[in-house]
Amino acid sequence: MLAKKKLAASKITLTHPRTRRESNIDESIYNPFKAAILQSLKTGKGKTFTELTDDVVKIIRKKMPDFKKSIPWYTISILRDLETRGVVENFIEKGKKFNRLTAKGR
Repeated sequence: MLAKKKLAASKITLTHPRTRRESNIDESIYNPFKAAILQSLKTGKGKTFTELTDDVVKIIRKKMPDFKKSIPWYTISILRDLETRGVVENFIEKGKKFNRLTAKGR
């Protein structure tokens, strides 16, 4: 009897901007989180991580209601990868750290 082969999910390599540590993530998770992050950061001059995560949680719960993993963990991991790719940057204003889109991310 032949065993059915599982179709391998497409993977995307995430890279941390400072440590250059790499990890792989399913494209089916990466793309909705990336879209949610970009959608959130398009409004306003910048968002704290808490504000960004609150937005992403709302968006992901609507798009992926069966998603049971840690939304904040995926948000920070993909946000750091977007920093590495030059799409997002962080800055400090009045002692608070904010995230915003770069010109490349707009």
